[in-house]
Amino acid sequence: MADILDFTKPHVLRDEMEYNTAIKELDDLLDADPSPMSEAYERLEFLSVLVQAYEDVHYSFDDRVEPTEVVDFMLEQKGLSRSDLAQWMGGKSRISEFFNGTRRLSIRQIEKLRTHLGIPADLLIGPSK
Repeated sequence: MADILDFTKPHVLRDEMEYNTAIKELDDLLDADPSPMSEAYERLEFLSVLVQAYEDVHYSFDDRVEPTEVVDFMLEQKGLSRSDLAQWMGGKSRISEFFNGTRRLSIRQIEKLRTHLGIPADLLIGPSK
């Protein structure tokens, strides 16, 4: 694998190997902290654009995470269980309805979960149906 990419004939990143090479070079350039307007700084910006374009095509984040997955993750991180949500969500039946997908979160529930679990509201709203 090459240490740096040859852009004597510029092109988009074509495969995973070129992508990984660009990422490594970006890391090295960021560690070097080049001065603005320097050749290294211009290369850093150029590689950033190429990496972003490659990621947009190959690592699409269009599949949003469901709010139930986010809540489960944060519960695990904080050492809590679903039953601990009863006080914030209005009882066990509301918890069950939320996790079964039969009820979306109310604004009040979103505010409570944001406050107590630190989950950004946009992740609790979920994708449009």
